[in-house]
Amino acid sequence: PPTNPPTNPPTAPPTNPPTNPPTAPPTNPPTSPPTAPPTAPPTALVTPAPTSGDGAGAQEAVFDSGYGVPKCANTGSSCDSLALLNGRGTIASGNEPNLSNTNSNGNTCTDGNSGSYHSDESIDQITVTAGDIVSGTPVPTGDFIVEGGRAYVTVKLWCWGSGASDTADIYLTKDASSPDWQLLNSITCPGGGAQTIVQAFDVPKGTDQSVRVNFRYNGSPSTCSSGGYDDHDDLIFTVKENPNLTPPPTPAPTQPPTPVPTRSPTPMPTNANDGPGPSGPQTASYDAVLEAPKCSYGTSCSSAGLLNGRGTINNGNEPNRPNTLNSCTDGNSGSYHGDESIDKIVVTRASGGDGDLTEGDLVTITATVWCWSTGSSSFIDFYYASDASNPEWTQIGDRKPCPGGGQQTMTASVVLPQGSLQAVRANFMYGSGDPGENRCTSGSWDDTDDLVISVRPNTASISASISEAAVRPSKHDDVQGQGAIVYVEKDAEEDEMEKKLQQMNQSKEKPDVDGDGGSGQKGKGKGGKALKVELFD
Repeated sequence: PPTNPPTNPPTAPPTNPPTNPPTAPPTNPPTSPPTAPPTAPPTALVTPAPTSGDGAGAQEAVFDSGYGVPKCANTGSSCDSLALLNGRGTIASGNEPNLSNTNSNGNTCTDGNSGSYHSDESIDQITVTAGDIVSGTPVPTGDFIVEGGRAYVTVKLWCWGSGASDTADIYLTKDASSPDWQLLNSITCPGGGAQTIVQAFDVPKGTDQSVRVNFRYNGSPSTCSSGGYDDHDDLIFTVKENPNLTPPPTPAPTQPPTPVPTRSPTPMPTNANDGPGPSGPQTASYDAVLEAPKCSYGTSCSSAGLLNGRGTINNGNEPNRPNTLNSCTDGNSGSYHGDESIDKIVVTRASGGDGDLTEGDLVTITATVWCWSTGSSSFIDFYYASDASNPEWTQIGDRKPCPGGGQQTMTASVVLPQGSLQAVRANFMYGSGDPGENRCTSGSWDDTDDLVISVRPNTASISASISEAAVRPSKHDDVQGQGAIVYVEKDAEEDEMEKKLQQMNQSKEKPDVDGDGGSGQKGKGKGGKALKVELFD
């Protein structure tokens, strides 16, 4: 009797309850939750990384017999000529394959055949890469070369001697089938022997685009120079279409007005100013919309060779003339580096430092110019405009005569007002011309050039008025009702001199200059040696 009762009751209760509860809960929860989370997250995160650039790859050019130049037929992150351009013409030991490798749909060029390979000038290789130049260093993106994006040209050269006499003119056309070459920059060799130069640019709309490098010994910017040591090569690259390209041209003109109305929120400019950090010195590229050289944000802005020359003067045709934001016409009389011309404009912060140009900075505008004869008859006006897309020019200081003949540097200083895309202007003239409403004289030897600069917003508020010491009305602003006269009294001698200078500006001939070796029509003539004199305000 005692044995049976205790055996059956305890056996059933312990077995069933523990078995079912523990088994079901652990099995279902751990199985589904762990499986789903690990699978989905890794897939989403890992997939985009390898496909950055959307499959863009480096492209190698092949010779295109239709164009007569190397071409990359497919879109990619870069386009490389490899050895297809190596050499020049028929020079000793360096015959260039398929010479001259210039577009047969435009003006084909003839390479010079003087000298020998890797002793004298030659272009060895050209590469176009999606990316930009940051603080002087090329930074590729790995993405496609795309309409509205940024890219840079890398050119490998052989420079003769010290390289100081050799210059590469780099051009771009948005349509290789009907090239209209736009000068990006003219770069002097940084040294002798094998050298590499780079130039960044905005990629315009167009699928078959091309760069041209005109590598010359001395001379002036040209798409097709004719020197015995000159080399010319093109590279066609295929650009990925951007259906949203229409907005990109708008940001440049539209951006400047935007910060001005939103003056009140200081935090926005603070982030914009502090985020990117200093961008280093900038070299301008020609902006086809503004029709003038333009720099992105940087510690300084240089026009380099984009303004060199004047109009269509002998041996000194100015690239993309007249390089002004509004209607100005350069004079075409005289000859290059015999008569007046602007060679270069540079804008730098007067106080130095490594930050980008910012609203409220005191900057120095330096114009490298060529002054006729002794320089006493050549004058310059400096101007600035706070909005390059709709310029209203304000003169900086008074009109200045050249300090001497030949090459001179002339300067002016101004406090940068509010505006993210500003411009400076140099109006260089023979005699004393009337700048009129457009702030540019129209004499036969006159040259007017603009340089557009990108300016960071200032975290602090800027006074609306510019320092009187930096900017004041010119004594010439009274001409034809242009403004009030700064001085009240003017003696007869000064009045007569002003009249003579104005007559000189409107004349068609220059007087002979004793010991100059030539008439005014022919410029400075023989024996003239360019001087470089720093003029400080």
